[in-house]
Amino acid sequence: MALTDYFAHQFPAMAAHWATIQPHFIRQNVSSETTLLAEGEVAENLYFIVSGAARLTHSSDGRDITLQFFFENQIVASFESFYLNQPSGFALTCFEDSDLYVLSKADFDWLRATYPEIEPEIAQFVCERFINYRNIFFEQLEKSPVERYQNLVENEPEILERVPLHLVASYLGITPVSLSRIRARLK
Repeated sequence: MALTDYFAHQFPAMAAHWATIQPHFIRQNVSSETTLLAEGEVAENLYFIVSGAARLTHSSDGRDITLQFFFENQIVASFESFYLNQPSGFALTCFEDSDLYVLSKADFDWLRATYPEIEPEIAQFVCERFINYRNIFFEQLEKSPVERYQNLVENEPEILERVPLHLVASYLGITPVSLSRIRARLK
């Protein structure tokens, strides 16, 4: 899906002004393992993934906990940091070579001020993102590791196809050894 198609579907009010807005999205190619945002930094960019993949993580007791994966046609940032201009509790790292469109905070603020009619679409997008985070959090609390893995197999097979298993284990909240045992048991 092209960036214009994505905006036409997700943000119709923005798409209506695309000719003016488009130059503010800067194309950037990054290699695997590129950190787009380190934990503790203030998020200054939103990223739209054209190709590649990224993950949002939090460091706890010296280990990275993967909170979410992002693939083509998804927007990613540490939204609280980006919106509130405060240090991020998360890091954002590409784990595949990635082709991105980058929108700076300054350009985002310009866009909102210039086209206030887009604000409801942005608010809905951010709310949906937080609901998704909440659902992931509740799943981690309420389901066993086997249930979390089965849910991944059924609902997010792209993660299992593209993400290294040690990162999948981090996402599921288990060790790579536990993930290996679960996978062997369920075959």
